[in-house]
Amino acid sequence: MAVSAAQWAIGLVGLLHLLFAVGELFPWKAPWILMTVIKKWPEKPQFSATGTNLVAMIVHNAGIYNGIVAAALFATALAGPEVYPIQVVLLAGGIVAGLFGCFTLSKATLVQAILGAIALAIVASASAKVP
Repeated sequence: MAVSAAQWAIGLVGLLHLLFAVGELFPWKAPWILMTVIKKWPEKPQFSATGTNLVAMIVHNAGIYNGIVAAALFATALAGPEVYPIQVVLLAGGIVAGLFGCFTLSKATLVQAILGAIALAIVASASAKVP
């Protein structure tokens, strides 16, 4: 069975979410993505040990979210066009999250929104061809 362009696109967005999940979950005391974002802020926040643990737990929760989204994207890529509405919801949610992150955290999350939009266009195009 050949893999369609839509399946590749969804799989690549799923891989991006999986990479976000890994970056947000490890290492446990100072998530890599958190440290990267903070380094780019003009004013570095000074957290107490308790504050650092709280922020790390929040970032870890985002990592779990990204892991779940990645798993759902992989599952819908394997299922194919029959689950088109679910693919649209997942990709649209990733676009919104990427845009929100771009304005609130880091411009790097714009990559998530752009790749999600490209994948959504490919999925929409492929679904239009399905009878």
